[in-house]
Amino acid sequence: MTGLSRRSVLRALGWGAAGITAMATSACGLPVLPPRNDPTADDAAGWVSLRPEGHFEISSPRAEMGQGIASGLRLLAAEELGVALAQVRLVNPDTGRLPVCRATVGSDSMRVYGPLMAQAAAGLALVLRRRAAMRLDVPIADVRLGPDGASAAGAPTVAWADLAEGPVTLVSDKDVAAARPRSLAADSSHRVVGTPHPTDGIEAIVTGSGPLYADDIRLPGMLFGAVLRSEGIDGTLSQIDDSACRAVPGYVDLVRGDGFAGVLAERRGALAQALSALQMSDSHDDGITSATLAESIDIDAGLSGGALEHVLANDGDARSGAFDIDLRLDVPMAAHASIEPRTVVARFDDQGRLEVWTGTQDAFFVRKTLADALALSSEDVLVHGMRIGGGFGARTLVLAELDAARLARLSGRPVKVQWSRRDEFRAGFHRQPSSHRIRASADSEGRIIRWWHAFRAGHVIFTSAAMGPTLQFATSFVADPGTARGALPPYAAGALRVEFEDVRLPVPTGPWRGLGAGPNCWATETAIDALARHRGQDPVAFRLANMEAREPRLAAVLRR
Repeated sequence: MTGLSRRSVLRALGWGAAGITAMATSACGLPVLPPRNDPTADDAAGWVSLRPEGHFEISSPRAEMGQGIASGLRLLAAEELGVALAQVRLVNPDTGRLPVCRATVGSDSMRVYGPLMAQAAAGLALVLRRRAAMRLDVPIADVRLGPDGASAAGAPTVAWADLAEGPVTLVSDKDVAAARPRSLAADSSHRVVGTPHPTDGIEAIVTGSGPLYADDIRLPGMLFGAVLRSEGIDGTLSQIDDSACRAVPGYVDLVRGDGFAGVLAERRGALAQALSALQMSDSHDDGITSATLAESIDIDAGLSGGALEHVLANDGDARSGAFDIDLRLDVPMAAHASIEPRTVVARFDDQGRLEVWTGTQDAFFVRKTLADALALSSEDVLVHGMRIGGGFGARTLVLAELDAARLARLSGRPVKVQWSRRDEFRAGFHRQPSSHRIRASADSEGRIIRWWHAFRAGHVIFTSAAMGPTLQFATSFVADPGTARGALPPYAAGALRVEFEDVRLPVPTGPWRGLGAGPNCWATETAIDALARHRGQDPVAFRLANMEAREPRLAAVLRR
């Protein structure tokens, strides 16, 4: 087959992507940052293949966390290849099988990756039709692909397994770029896409017949571990006594590393017993409360000092004159609280290479972070992405993965770490709290005259959950785009001002479904309701009247 790059061949054979794609390091004190590269046709060439047994396989660049992307990608591939959906298998994101891809965030999986997956499958279909045409000695236009293989009128069907040559059959990046998938055509008559099919992996989800989640992974000699934490933020464990734990059957040991400690047991129940029996004392600051957090972001206190730090819009004089409404709205922190708690299995081999199974939204960020933290090369870290039982932004950062890897290195055995609910709330990061002040006026016809929205909130993108003090200081001079998201209203106003301040809080905050759009849009829509009521207008009609000029597409959606 012509046009295949060495990179594509290595991917198909399962070689580590770190050996193919250069990775940034944390040299010179720079932090590890998640990859942000857009997918290309060259990337897509390694996503779909024909295996020697005759089935097709997708190496998914997207994490499945209940949003259905696994089913969506399989449907596109089956449509283009002319096969049944059951003939297309999917492997979750795996750093040993994929080029570097960015995190599964922002609801962009089908929009960005779907068309490329369809192109890759259509390109592979073209490759197989060429191969079948040569086998059958017929023009390529006469070849048809179907569930049993490739066929042509008056010629026998060539089975998929017979069309497979070598360990795997791939498409070239040139064929991907040139492909015109029929599944994306508006006038296409679809066989698979748009018809009901069971969710990907439904049998294993219902029956537990195969490993789907990280907790399903069982390795020989595996221990269960937990990292010990202070009761308070930035607290220090001063004394740890595990003497009572040694009476627990199955208890293994208390291990200590650089700045952390953990306990290990042979069974999950033994670990729980040991943690209950453990004696610890720690020192921490009890001064951080809900009240002190509320004071940190108090919008009225912020406005008392004049304009806020970041101005997103300043069109006309929105701050003077009479206001019909003047609202103070406060949004508390929120935990992700996924159904599946963070769970990770880690093991080191005899050569010191690390292998990790985890439900993550960013397998390559996990690889980069673990390599940096443990002084390993990226080639020596392999991350298997598992199905996620709820992400919502919580699985974008590397937390439990570090726990498991450190315990595995210290113990010399595979270790499974499953966070408790207490760990989730205490050691995870949360949605940023925010405090809003919205003042607005409308004329007698319901047109918004003035709109002034000021708010203060914690960080989302420049989060202390992932950034050290140096980078936190550097980003303090830049508006956090996650905090600002959704703050600009979709409504036209005679005068408009939106300003905010991102406040560094003593508790870790970060991505939580929709980033800042959740609280910001809620505050905006609450104020719109209040303004419509004040003018005695229907709230939907009020919205449409003020939205049409600024956001006609959104107005069409609301009208529909």
